[in-house]
Amino acid sequence: MDRPDDTRHELPFPRHTGYWISRLAGEIRTRVDRRLKEYELTRSQLSIVMPLHFGRASTAAELTRELGVDSTAVTRLVDRLEAKGWVQRAADPDDRRVQRIELTEQARARIPQMKALGDELEASFLDGVSAEDRIVFHRVLMQMLSNVGEDVFAMISEDISEDEDDRDE
Repeated sequence: MDRPDDTRHELPFPRHTGYWISRLAGEIRTRVDRRLKEYELTRSQLSIVMPLHFGRASTAAELTRELGVDSTAVTRLVDRLEAKGWVQRAADPDDRRVQRIELTEQARARIPQMKALGDELEASFLDGVSAEDRIVFHRVLMQMLSNVGEDVFAMISEDISEDEDDRDE
């Protein structure tokens, strides 16, 4: 029997929220991939570039933690980005055992294009969605993540820092 607060009957078939979130995520991934082709970049490679740009990581170990992927995958991605001229490795002046990963001038010059691409894609998905609905949507997503143990406040503070960094540029 449905509980009084059960809203599943209001959703189109299939009625599982996860299905719609997965469809949305898949469409976002597809469109990002298409747009990144003009830069000869992949989503995975961009996931390395942006933490380097925002200062959230500067070593392979930090990227591994930031992205939640295994270190072998990070190393392969960094190798590919280095071959494309997006990153360079440099010895850490304080610990020569550590290799710092830095964006090249070429990559730094393209960061505004990457941000604009992200903003454009975001706008295309949010077209026709009111500011109020966006706030509710984000709150619901954050609550769902919180329900399964994700620390959404840590995510929010990181995003706020990124937004402040963007204003400084």
